[in-house]
Amino acid sequence: MSYFPKLNPLAKERLIFNIGLLFFVLGCIAFGVLYLVDLPRMESLYSYLPWLFCFMVLGTTASLSEHILIVKQRPKELFYYAFVSYSVYLFGLSFLVYYYGEIQPLLIGLGVWACLRFFYFVRLLYKYGSFKFEFMTLSKFVIFGSPLIIHFLMGAGMEYVDGYLVNAYFERSDFTYFRYGARELPINTIFITALASAFIPLAVVNLGDSLVSIKKRTTRLMNFLFPISIVLMLSSSYIFSIVYSDEYLISAQIFNIYLLIICSRILLPQIVLYAKHKNSFLMLVSIIEFGINIGLSLYLMQDYGLYGIAFATVVAFFAQKILLILYTWSILKVPLSEYIHIPKYLLFTFALYATYCFSIFFQK
Repeated sequence: MSYFPKLNPLAKERLIFNIGLLFFVLGCIAFGVLYLVDLPRMESLYSYLPWLFCFMVLGTTASLSEHILIVKQRPKELFYYAFVSYSVYLFGLSFLVYYYGEIQPLLIGLGVWACLRFFYFVRLLYKYGSFKFEFMTLSKFVIFGSPLIIHFLMGAGMEYVDGYLVNAYFERSDFTYFRYGARELPINTIFITALASAFIPLAVVNLGDSLVSIKKRTTRLMNFLFPISIVLMLSSSYIFSIVYSDEYLISAQIFNIYLLIICSRILLPQIVLYAKHKNSFLMLVSIIEFGINIGLSLYLMQDYGLYGIAFATVVAFFAQKILLILYTWSILKVPLSEYIHIPKYLLFTFALYATYCFSIFFQK
């Protein structure tokens, strides 16, 4: 997303094909590892290996379609593609669950869905790509993207570390309670992540105008997402007790803690770093965040149990954003006020944290 806009037209065409080839190879490697490690213990799935291959390899490669449409600035085509693709996914798999209720038909359904998405990806390759393998093009991209790979692995790895700590130091039932509650509100991550992804290639070309637009759009999102988070924070105990049972009130409290992450997620200093190609610093900060999360989880869980692990995640994520904000402000000379409405942000943040304090006594 940040590498593509700076290339010349011919290099862009070649990069699209070579990244597709890279994803296909990596998908094959992942499938091979799964086959060697896990599938020997899953004999009942042997006859469904072709469909699993389609889902893992072709589906992984086809995930590039959305990114191609973003960097080629085709928002309408992206909307229609996403709407059709995920409608088929939702209703198709729901039908298979309702009609069959077994895992094997689901594997076939996932494989067919991945194939359809892959056919569309091939269509995009013919339209925007150049079918020519170039080792230099691919190697330059891999070198450029390696810090970002580590950056994303560290971010995704925190979820697994939290799960490991709960599994290692708490009862088995506690792991269930934690997993049900330890998740952000999906629309928070969907809207904010989509906004950041869409603006990265635009910021590479024109950072100033992009920051103005980001500030306007994050203000709109705050007006929408913070009130929803506040309402859910006050009603989570009732929702969890109705959907699950009163035993899951612990999960509701953990969910409330994770709702606080929106205060950090809505801040988007990383777009500035992507635009300036400061990938190494992004990697460094993600490693620091990972270390803070582990150390703070081990410390806080001694006194606060599962809640301590959840709070450690919130603090680690906030520390990451503070470091990024300080770097963009002091080194890149881009102050926080250029991409977030500070007074409104502080007001909503105070309201959310005040609601959390109130919810501790408000829960059933």
